[in-house]
Formats: sequence, structure tokens, C-alpha cells
Amino acid sequence: MNNFESLQTGSVRKKGSQWYYRFRIKDQDGNWKMHEFKGGQTKAETTFMLKQALEEYRQDGSIFYAGSLTVGQLADMWYNAEIENSNLTTNGKYGYKNVINNIHNNSFSQIKLKDLTIEDIQEYVDGLYFGIYDNEGNQIAKPYAKATMRKFFLVLNNMFKYAVYPKKLLRENLMQYVKKRKVAKDNSLFGNSNEAKVQTITHQEFLKIINYLSSVEDYCYLALPIQIAYHTGMRAGEVCGLTWDDIDFENQVLYVRRSMYYDKDLKTWELKVPKNGKPRAIDFGDSLAHILLIAKHEQQRNKKIYGDLYQNQFYHTTEIRGKSHCQIYTDYNESYIKNSTRFCHGIHVDDIDSNVSLSPLTFVCTKPDGELLTTQTLKWCNKVVQKNLPEISHFHFHCLRHTYASTLVLNGANIKDVQSLLGHSDIKITLNTYSHVTEKSRKKAVNIFENAISDKIG
Repeated sequence: MNNFESLQTGSVRKKGSQWYYRFRIKDQDGNWKMHEFKGGQTKAETTFMLKQALEEYRQDGSIFYAGSLTVGQLADMWYNAEIENSNLTTNGKYGYKNVINNIHNNSFSQIKLKDLTIEDIQEYVDGLYFGIYDNEGNQIAKPYAKATMRKFFLVLNNMFKYAVYPKKLLRENLMQYVKKRKVAKDNSLFGNSNEAKVQTITHQEFLKIINYLSSVEDYCYLALPIQIAYHTGMRAGEVCGLTWDDIDFENQVLYVRRSMYYDKDLKTWELKVPKNGKPRAIDFGDSLAHILLIAKHEQQRNKKIYGDLYQNQFYHTTEIRGKSHCQIYTDYNESYIKNSTRFCHGIHVDDIDSNVSLSPLTFVCTKPDGELLTTQTLKWCNKVVQKNLPEISHFHFHCLRHTYASTLVLNGANIKDVQSLLGHSDIKITLNTYSHVTEKSRKKAVNIFENAISDKIG
């Protein structure tokens, strides 16, 4: 380090309403060139930034210079480096991609990093929280839900963190100064409370759904996945991915080892680990044991009835673009299947190299001819129930999971056990989702208090 480098002080100047600082930097050829950077809102703030930049440059020769790179370009750079080749599923990547697309569809994406301020980011985030309105007060973009906002903050924080290191495009992560807003709730001072509750169904509504589906030949196979979810709280993809090998009838335990999902890029049905990345065990009672034994016998009978026309399922794990994919294959007879779509079967077994072996899959939930029962099928099931049982129009498959958990919590189950059965990675998820207080549970709490004080009075 020579004296000229160590003694340089740089300078600050104001152009319009913006302050800038500059100092000389040695390029790869050893030549000194003046570089200018955007400063703060005042001369004092900009002078401080200059001193800080000079100190960092003297220590290790590093500089932070964003140049003309925009927020949108940074978003793409971060996604390609950190997400594109990650272990996330294709559908998981789509969640991040949707956030990136939102950034690109906003003028926020055109701001250059060298001009970016905390206020710019806050304005963009506030538009997500509260919605966007035109000059006449008309809403042109709706606000996002709390869960979606968590995804936005995750992406923004990580991409600006990436800009600081390893890219060294920014000196600090501006997201640390961006405020998370609390959206005001519509609280009624009089009348009924509008407190949001998770959607559940009663046991009588459950029985009505099962009785209806079982009575219609075209819908009867939809009863089993609903019964499994009602008795175990399993997610739709987990129910579809359940095989007979996962069920221990002797000890009445089933193991959730995988989930079925549709890869939108590859346009194939695949299997992946459950949502929190860990398998789990769920104990079940005599009611479900009886249902499963009947279903297993029925499936074996259908195999004999359909013979060669019965569709068998297989799986094969392959690596595509550096990522492992466990894909589902089906030996369906093309002449038998009419109006076949990609949503009812896996890749045809003939589409795999003859040298590659396939492993059999014996799914618990299938259609009578063995056709694949998928999450798409269960979405259609929602419409079937809502249309034919209008008095239960609030039904959707995921409400079975809420019903299972709410029943456990309401009847005094340990919250840690509920977390384990549901497969929540964090107990906070269980507590936040099922902390709603019903009239029945409130009465129980009052009775506990009354009994406690009556003993003391007595």
C-alpha cells in the first residue's frame, strides 16, 4: 500500500437534491481512476459514508458499486444463483418465481441499485400490504394475505442480502430497515364477532358426505381418501401417496413417508418427502382399521375383475438437471382409456428405457380400475360435494385436516402430540392455527375455574 493510496481523502458534492461521494480506485492495470457513488440525504451523512468506504478499501481493496444494475436484474440474478438449482421441488420454485414476477410487474423493478433507498422498498412493500390505488381511489391491485407477505419478505431479504455478499453490489441489506405493517382488522364493537376460524365439518356432515359418495357408483372411490383424512389429518398429497406398505394393521399405525404432487415443468406426477421434510407416524383406531381392511379386500377383488385392464403403478428415481425426481409410471392400456389426460395417470411404462427397472407401487387410494387418484382428483371431489350437498358447501378436502386437529385440541389432546400427528415443523404453527376458542371449550375453561374456587370456598 503506497502513501498516495493511504492519504487520499476523496470528496463529496451535491448534484440537484442528491449528495454523492467519490475517490480514486486502482484498476486491474494499476491505473488510478475516479469513481463516484450515491451518498446520503445530507452532506454529513455522505461524508461519513465516504470515510467508511475509504476505510474498507484501504483494508482489503473491496468496493461496493452497483453500477446500472436494477432491482429486477438483481432478483433474476439471485433466483438463478440460489433457487434455480436448489433442492426445492418445481412447485416450490414456482412460489419464489411468482414473487419475482410480481417485482418485474412493478415499477420498483426498474430502480437502479445505486439509486435505491429504504423508502423505495417500503413503498413497494406497503403496496403489497394494503393494495394499490389509482389517483381516483380505485383499487387496481388487491392486498396480499399474511402468509404471502412472509414469502415476499423472505425473497426480498435474501436477494438484498445476496447483493451485499457475495456480490458486493450494496454495502448493507436495506431490508433490515423496512417495516412489517400490521393490517387493521375489522373489529365490530357491537354484534357478532368476525374472528377468522379454520373451516371444519361436524361428524354428522362427515357421515352425510360418505353416505352420498358411497351411494353413487361414479363417486364411490372418493369416500376412502376422505375417511383417511378425517381419521388422520393427512394432507391431500400425503393421502394420495399412501401405499399399503405404509400401514401396520397389527399395531394400528400408518407411516407418512411421501406426498404426491404434479411437476408443472416436466408435466408428470411425482413423489416427494412430506411438507416439513420428515416422515411421521400416525396411530389410528378400530374405525379406520375396519375401513382400510374393507378397502384392501375391495381393491384385490377389483384387480381380478379388471384383469389385464387394471392399471398398475410404478416408480423410478432419475436425475434431471442435477435434481432427483421420483416419477410415477403407469401400465395403462391406451385402447381402453378414453379421453385420457395427464391428470389421471403417470408416464406410460413404455416411455422408459428398457434397461431401467421400475419398482411397483400399491397405492391405498385408487379408482376401481387402478387408475391413479391424485390431488387433482380431490379438487374435483370438492366440487362434487359442494354441488350435490349444498348444505355442506363449505366443504373442501383440507378442512378434514382442520377437523381432525380441532377435535383433538377441543378434547384435551396434548398440543405437542397434535403437532407430531399433523407433521408441523414448528409448534407455533399448531398453536396459531388451532388456538381458536369455541363455545364448548370456553365453557370447559369456566367449569375448571368454578371447580377450583368452589374447593377453596368449601
